[in-house]
Amino acid sequence: MALKPTVLLYNFTDKRRRNQVNTFCAMHGIRVRTVEKEQYGRPVITLADKEAEALFAEFGEEDACDVGKEKPEGEPADFSEEMLVMCQIGSRMNGLLSYLRREKVIVPLKAVLTPVNQFWSSVELYRELRKEHEQMKGLEV
Repeated sequence: MALKPTVLLYNFTDKRRRNQVNTFCAMHGIRVRTVEKEQYGRPVITLADKEAEALFAEFGEEDACDVGKEKPEGEPADFSEEMLVMCQIGSRMNGLLSYLRREKVIVPLKAVLTPVNQFWSSVELYRELRKEHEQMKGLEV
């Protein structure tokens, strides 16, 4: 399965910010996909890869990942914060991050698709990023 360079956008409701990400990605051959709330329970890999998406559709949610598992007490079932997930963009990642900083498009919740998180749902990834972000904020001086 050859994953094409893709950026997943969550909750980018501001058109200007979304267009800034789209501009960079279009210039660098990176596909952009906006993830809708009804897709949050699917494995992240299926949002970034058309072959994985087809397999997911063929075999069904319950066979693809632990989508149905209980959420921790007090944890949200979805989220409204912006989140950006970079999938297979390689060396273009530094360029994208520099561009976003230069254009003042601040997205605190960013991730790279990895073998560990590719089968997580978007909500699971969000929870983990949120937890890491809070820990990092606690370390700030």
